[in-house]
Amino acid sequence: MANDPWFLLRSQLDAAGPAGASPDIILGSSKPDPSYTKTYDTPFNQTGNFGGNNYVYVRAKNTGTDLAVGSVAVYAAHLGDLPNRGRWTELHTRDGRSSTNIGAAAGDVAVNGAPLIWEPGSPPPDAAPWCLIAEITGDDYPSVNVPASVTDKPGFDTWIATQSRLAYVVVKAPAVVTVEAPTFGWQRTVDLANQAEVMLSTSLTCTSGTDGGFLSYAFDKADSSGVSIGVGKTRFQIGNAYSQSRTVPAGFNSKMSITYTPAADEDAQAVFVFQVATESGGGDDDDLDTPTQTVVASYQFSFGQTLTKT
Repeated sequence: MANDPWFLLRSQLDAAGPAGASPDIILGSSKPDPSYTKTYDTPFNQTGNFGGNNYVYVRAKNTGTDLAVGSVAVYAAHLGDLPNRGRWTELHTRDGRSSTNIGAAAGDVAVNGAPLIWEPGSPPPDAAPWCLIAEITGDDYPSVNVPASVTDKPGFDTWIATQSRLAYVVVKAPAVVTVEAPTFGWQRTVDLANQAEVMLSTSLTCTSGTDGGFLSYAFDKADSSGVSIGVGKTRFQIGNAYSQSRTVPAGFNSKMSITYTPAADEDAQAVFVFQVATESGGGDDDDLDTPTQTVVASYQFSFGQTLTKT
């Protein structure tokens, strides 16, 4: 790692740590926790809140002998896009700034003040997880370009290990599990009666209710690759669709479970729409690349004091 006598970002927990692990990139609440700096050797939350806001903090140690003041920028990118900086998405603060300030006396640890906000939407496929890349810049420390010779993740990991002002984390996704004792739950068996592999598309939307509750859904059968299908416990927003598209094997027959936990009042009513569809390639002769979607089932139901289904 470069020995810049300025801010230091750690790219992994220790010399044997995995690539894409950094205790200095933190997903926290809307206000920084004082223990981020007081317990510098402790890693904090790096599990993404998919479907909601993530407040991103970056902490760094001033390894110089004078006061250090810099700017923190954070970018989001899928794992395969790490070598291509042009595909990184810049995060912004609540008031629209693309960076936030950080400052520390010599030898001290600091955390940016205003958090950068990340709104990732639905959880990504397991093969293409989200990464958050942090960079600290200042008057004598400009932004660093990824060399053209870096073309894949192993090359990126080797390169970033030499950079003291850059680090990244592979954001953890919540496990796709059915809550054993949900506040409210609903189940339905989905039988596609498909004779060959097919693309299954699912979508769960809360059309009315109160923002801030939690939802999840999961199938008890995996996709063709053996990966679970569903969305883990996620804080939802009204009108947002929480979707999955997976290839499933022939004869797919699975029990689907939905859980809902209100934000505050356990008797709060919330209306949900769950749609199950299949997709196949091809369309008419003028647009062969447009997939054809066939709705297999659409359910509307409400959770609260009463449960109704149509």
